[in-house]
Amino acid sequence: MRRGKKTPKFTFKNTDGVEYEVVFHKPNKGVYGENCDGVCHNPSHDNPKIYINPYLTDQSELNTAIHEFAHAFFWDKPEYQIYAFANSLSRFLYNECNWRKKK
Repeated sequence: MRRGKKTPKFTFKNTDGVEYEVVFHKPNKGVYGENCDGVCHNPSHDNPKIYINPYLTDQSELNTAIHEFAHAFFWDKPEYQIYAFANSLSRFLYNECNWRKKK
C-alpha cells in the first residue's frame, strides 16, 4: 500500500492527447458513493485525473487501474463494456500470468 508514502506523479496521454494524472487516493464517498474504488474524470475537464483507492488488494487494484485507464481511452464506451474488459484482462494477468505488484 501507499499509505503515508510520497510517490512520484504518474501521468499519461490518451490517444486524443489528453493528459491524465493518476492519484492513489480513495474517491470521495460523498460524491461517488461508499463503494467506489476508482474514478476517471471526463477528458474535457481541466487537468483530468484518475483516482484509485490505495487500500485495495493487489488484484482489486489491478482491476481498478485497468478499468479507469480504459475509461480514459474509451470515454464513449458504456460502463458494462469497460467493466467486462477490465474484469477479463485483470483476471488473465493475475491468474494466468501471475502478475503481482512489486513490494
